[in-house]
This record gives sequence, C-alpha cells and structure tokens, in this order.
Amino acid sequence: MMPMGATLHTGDMPITDIVTYAQTAEALGYDGFWLTEESGKEAFAVLAVLAQQTRTMALCTGIINIYSRTPTLIAMGASTIDRLSGGRMRLGLGTGGIGFMQRGHGIDLERPLDRTREYVAIIRRLLSGERVTYEKGHWFRPRNFRLREAPVRKDLEIHLAALNPRMTQLAAEIADGFIANCVTEEYLAELREHIRIGAARAGRNPATVKILTLTMTCVDPESDDAVLAMKKGLALYCASPHYHHIFGLSGFRQEAERLKAIWDAGDFDGAARAMSDAMVQTFTVTGSRDHCRRRLRLYLDNGVYPIIYPVPRPGRVLEDMQTAVRLALAYAVRG
Repeated sequence: MMPMGATLHTGDMPITDIVTYAQTAEALGYDGFWLTEESGKEAFAVLAVLAQQTRTMALCTGIINIYSRTPTLIAMGASTIDRLSGGRMRLGLGTGGIGFMQRGHGIDLERPLDRTREYVAIIRRLLSGERVTYEKGHWFRPRNFRLREAPVRKDLEIHLAALNPRMTQLAAEIADGFIANCVTEEYLAELREHIRIGAARAGRNPATVKILTLTMTCVDPESDDAVLAMKKGLALYCASPHYHHIFGLSGFRQEAERLKAIWDAGDFDGAARAMSDAMVQTFTVTGSRDHCRRRLRLYLDNGVYPIIYPVPRPGRVLEDMQTAVRLALAYAVRG
C-alpha cells in the first residue's frame, strides 16, 4: 500500500458516491481515508458505513473538532469505528475553523491549546481501557469511569490539526503526529524546528512525530476550468490571514493579501482568476506531470504523509475525485 491518504468534503457527495470514492482509493493502494466533518456529514456515521464497505485502508477523522463533543464521546466513537473496522481507526482532532465554529455551533474557541491537551489526555486514558479519574480538568472531570467495552487497541493513533507554532509543538509533545496545510520546503524546515521543541518537552525522539499534510490537488491540470476550480479552492485559504505567514515563507504573502482583499469584496471568481500560476503550483499539486511528481516526491522522500484533497468541478464531483486519486498515485509511483 502507498503511504498516502485521500479525503473529500463530505457535504459534496451522497453517501453512495463517498463509498465508491473510498473503494476506488483502496483498490488503487491508498492506505488511509480521511473524513472532514465541518458542515458536511457526521464523521463517525460515515466511517461506520465505510468500515463495512472497505477492507484494508485506515479509516480516519481528518478532522473532527474538540468543542462539539466531550472527550468521552469522542473516545466512544473512535473505539466503535476501530471495533467495526477490525482495528483500522485513526483519530484526527482539531479546533475547527473559527468562522464555522462560531457561526455553525455558536461556540467561541476558548483556550484551544489547553483544551486540546485536556481532550487528548482523557481520550488516551479511556482508549487504554483503564478506569479514569481526571481531577485536574478545567472543562471535564470524569470520575472512576471506563468504557463498558474494552477498546480493540490501546495504541490508537491521535493526530492534531496544527496551523500555528504552539499547536505544532503541542502535537509533537502529546500526539502521534499532526496535519498541516500548504506544506512547502520552506514551511517543512520551520515545522521540523517546532517538532524539535515540542518533542523535547516530552523527552521523545522528534523522528517519531508524524507529519501529515492536506494536499490540494487539481483534477485535470490541462483543463482551464479544473485549474480555475483549484485556484478558487486555494483562494479560500488566502482569505484567512492565519495562512499568510505560510504563504510568506515562500514569497507569496503580498499576493495572498491582495487575493484576500478581492475575496472579502465578495468577488470569489475574481480572486481565483487573479491568482498567479506560480502560487497555485507552489501550494498545490497542479501543473505539468513532472512538476506534480516533484511536488509529491518532496513529501514522500521526506517522510511526510500526503492526504490527497481533490478540488472537483461542479456537476462532476465523483468522476473528478476518482480521476484525481488515480493521477496522484501515478505521480507518486513514477516519481
């Protein structure tokens, strides 16, 4: 199996098409399927279906947020999917997007680092099968509690979504790894320094911390409308100032700020059209075959796990998603 994952926005496809897409990725040799949640389908329900419809690849949340469920409920969900799938569950956790959490859930993202630390501590202990008393919790204090069914595994992987340096360092301290976005050579060098800092706090080897990256992928680099869809997807990231530091590391901060201004004015298509080819090629798998191969090999040769995130065109979502995972695998294998 290829050390690559596939993902999608679950609100873009009916469940039957999600199953087909997952089965395509598995047949091709992808080793993981990572579900977003946000405003799409509830993640554990979809993973329960996929546990019955796939056989070999890991089933993962990439990600679910840590504000709308208790740590105990997350541990129960992860344990259930691990049992249904025969030990194929991986748990990706994060704070969720600020806009979505505030608009969709009406929840303020209070003390995300402390909350993440508390969640991971409680979830790990519950998934170990032990009876848990956690008196030092600020939000949650389970007492003398354990899951009625012993978990299938005591070493279920936990990965954190990490955008800022402090969350990356926390992931290196308490998690098995983390999921980053828009990883370039420059950003990878910065991430490794934060891994070193966080791992040192826990006395662990930095090399044991896994780096995963959401890898936006054009479904057809030779199609103008597919490239435009890809640019529009990346422009959404430009609209968030949280990513501007990452863009700046590779020399694109001014362009990101200019695109944000266009996006904020409500001209989403205009922001996409104003994006340079150089920017989209730097931060996504878009361009010539040789360029796409080099982009994926940068990750694989440096021990970074790419999670392929195709950006489909309206009206042909399943077709585009299947094409993209085939292309990405070809780029990786022939690189």
